[in-house]
Amino acid sequence: MGFAYDKVPYPGLPLPQTHPDRLATIAGIFGMSPAAAPNCRVLELGCGDGGNLIPMALTLPGSVFTGIDLAEPAIARGCALIRTLGLENITLRRLDLMRAGPDLGEFDYGIFDYIIAHGLYSWVPADVRDGLLSLCRRHLAPQGVAYVSYNASPGFNRRRMFREMMLYRVREIEDPMHRVEQGVQLIGALAGCRPEHLSSSVLFAEELEHLTTCEPWFVYHDDLADTNYAPYFHEFAAHAGLHGLAYLGEADFIEMQDEIYPEPVIHALRRFAGDDVLVKEQYLDFIKGRRFRQTLLCREEVALDRCAQPEQIVDLHLASGARPVSPVPDLREGVFEEFRGPRGAALKTDNAHSKAALCRLGEVWPRSLSFSELQAVAGGEPALLAEILFQGYRVGLLEAYSNPPRFAASANEKPAASPLARVQAQQGALVTTLRHTTVELEDTVDRCLLVLLDGTKNRDALVDGLRALLRSLDESEAGDIKAESLEMRLQRLAKQALLLA
Repeated sequence: MGFAYDKVPYPGLPLPQTHPDRLATIAGIFGMSPAAAPNCRVLELGCGDGGNLIPMALTLPGSVFTGIDLAEPAIARGCALIRTLGLENITLRRLDLMRAGPDLGEFDYGIFDYIIAHGLYSWVPADVRDGLLSLCRRHLAPQGVAYVSYNASPGFNRRRMFREMMLYRVREIEDPMHRVEQGVQLIGALAGCRPEHLSSSVLFAEELEHLTTCEPWFVYHDDLADTNYAPYFHEFAAHAGLHGLAYLGEADFIEMQDEIYPEPVIHALRRFAGDDVLVKEQYLDFIKGRRFRQTLLCREEVALDRCAQPEQIVDLHLASGARPVSPVPDLREGVFEEFRGPRGAALKTDNAHSKAALCRLGEVWPRSLSFSELQAVAGGEPALLAEILFQGYRVGLLEAYSNPPRFAASANEKPAASPLARVQAQQGALVTTLRHTTVELEDTVDRCLLVLLDGTKNRDALVDGLRALLRSLDESEAGDIKAESLEMRLQRLAKQALLLA
């Protein structure tokens, strides 16, 4: 495993679904008392170069982070970045999880509030899967949460078919990139044969889109990996149970909801699953054809409360990029307006106060507001506002935070950008935001500007520095940098959550 990642690097990225605040928020909704994100202990198994863990350490200086991985070059890259950023609350180690002992952490015999294993469970042999879940049980705090992602059947069965075709094609090819090239070419050639059956044509087109839009390193490590295990959910839950772990939920709250589906689907789920959460989750996978899960686990002795109530949102901060469908929304009581989010989520309401709250969230996006702040703006009955906003959270229209991310809403006199993003901008256009997401910078000018935002330069100094830096790169835009265009770019970086508060 480590050797494969030594040969072909797997660049780390921030995964918002693994952020301790996301895990804490969902655990709190189900009655747990998890550690707050600003003061917690986090372990990541298979951390790679720390692309997910390092941004957390940067924005949560009061927390402690540990990452382990077998790939020595990846660990070396991550450690070099940690030194560049001067972080003292994170440690990356080259270590086999099968050999991890009590000294895994430097506190309380290696007990962690949050354990993350993304892209690991499905890609390791059976004994390592056992070791992974055993480690989670041994090292998870009493109110801790473990995040484990994995390919899932029956949805993955379609991809398995194409994976096996490609593996047969490349069975005698050793070079990693040649394996990827030949595997993708095979699926492209077979798709071009135009099978008579429409369903086959659709499947080939879907898989070809996946293969051609993914980076080669991803195809090599995912689709062409030696091991790619895709259990049914009930099999994974049973495996976790053998190690004293219980199902808590999913990292995306919307994935657990059944009320968002049409009535026939809800009726079928109640008929086949009753009140059994595990059975319901399995039938949801059957209905959706889910191919990938991001499951949260807790210790089996934890008492969970599955009855999530709207009033729980009163203690949270909310954010939403949703916009009203109408160009000029009618905010009067009794007039329905529909709000749609970036991922297709939608909510209709005729409640004047809820419409005002959603419009306000759209105005301040990507910043979040506490429920009390929204209540002060929108007015109305708190219970009804909470009910409608909680429904928005359930359908994926709103994000909810226990401790929201901190970043500047606008550029101050001497703006400072995220130190991590400034380092990344020197290498490419893809940078990590202070919301633990990834954005692609607009152009070379934005990249150069981001590098200059160290908190010591006013507008005049930024204009001069930007012109000089662009001239050194032989960029034609150097002469076009003026105060107005600088301000526009600073505002864009602020909206991308790249500026420090």
